[in-house]
Amino acid sequence: MASTFLDRFATTSFWQQSIGLPTPEAPPGEGLKIETDLCIVGGGVIGSSIAWFAQQAGIEAVLLDARQPALGATGRNAGMALCGIAESYASAVEQYGRQAAKELWQLTIDNREMMLGLAARLGVPSERCGSWLLADCAEEAEALAGSARLLQADGFDHHFASTDFFGRGFLAGLHRPADGVIQPAHFNRALLAASGVRVISSAAVTEITPAGTGLRVESSRATIHARRVLLATNGYSALFHPFFQGKVHPRRGQIQVSEPAPLVFPVAGYSHFGYYYFRQVAEPDQPGMGRWLIGGARHLNYATENHLTDENVTAKVQADISAYTARYFPELADVPISHRWAGTMGFTDDGLPLVGEMPDQPGVFFCVGFNGHGMGLGIKVAERAFGLLTEGRGAGMFDWQRLKR
Repeated sequence: MASTFLDRFATTSFWQQSIGLPTPEAPPGEGLKIETDLCIVGGGVIGSSIAWFAQQAGIEAVLLDARQPALGATGRNAGMALCGIAESYASAVEQYGRQAAKELWQLTIDNREMMLGLAARLGVPSERCGSWLLADCAEEAEALAGSARLLQADGFDHHFASTDFFGRGFLAGLHRPADGVIQPAHFNRALLAASGVRVISSAAVTEITPAGTGLRVESSRATIHARRVLLATNGYSALFHPFFQGKVHPRRGQIQVSEPAPLVFPVAGYSHFGYYYFRQVAEPDQPGMGRWLIGGARHLNYATENHLTDENVTAKVQADISAYTARYFPELADVPISHRWAGTMGFTDDGLPLVGEMPDQPGVFFCVGFNGHGMGLGIKVAERAFGLLTEGRGAGMFDWQRLKR
């Protein structure tokens, strides 16, 4: 039988299942007609953040999601609230320049603090457990050592270990004590609920056209008349509009989670230049126990993991992830896996998100391309996008027009 669009969304994450997602789809063809100030397209962490900022500013908003909020990448990631990006600080300094790298790192710290603060306020499970970047090769150890020197000079809180701190075969490590972890799907839904935004699920957008002094947004369940539109479509942006083709590249990330096991790694971990990420998710009713969560191995499988929007898992990637566990966390290697899933991320050529207004559609703004770090950057970059669409404030290093230079 030929595959269908829905076949691509066969997996459900541990986070999504924990809060009862997916729920039954809304009935089609209700033909809603709604007038509002702002229409948000996409219900992940970016869309929910924009909704939150709109509520704070007293702006009426409606959010459309082709499926349901938190069913996309936001509900499928590792749930880490970290400072920095996948590349080391030294690499960021080399690529973006010293001042821009420093601004970027501070923004991720501000994002982390806002996220963990909101999580506490909204009753979302979270923990400030710290994180470690762990080198599994000499090149990465050298990069971490160089980053440590630059971070110290620029006043960022960290601790560098030039030895195998955990006794697991890693060559060096960079500790960031204030980092944390979070239940991402719960956070996404809680932030939307707190914003009071009207959410319309199962509402795939088909067209955005000028209408009077505003815009008409046609979707499968509603027609929205809005003054402004914000696209928060991330990894699906190139499917949504040709403008994003060649600018935002979809890539699949895969994760697996085990049954509960004794806690042996109580922090968030990144390794191999961000291509592996792992943590143990504490079991609230079983002290001293946690589920082993690990994702990655995309660098070993570029041919199957890049340039597609498919949320199924593959045997090869899942085996590569398990092999990493067996090498560095052998006591967890035989714990049965309870969940396997995948999610679609949006990557840009220079590793930074894109914020701006569509050149041929005045009033249609976008905030996309988070390079696998939507949780680490999303809220504060969304704040930049919100400032652009409400007050015309520049988006700084995230301005999409840097691609023209």
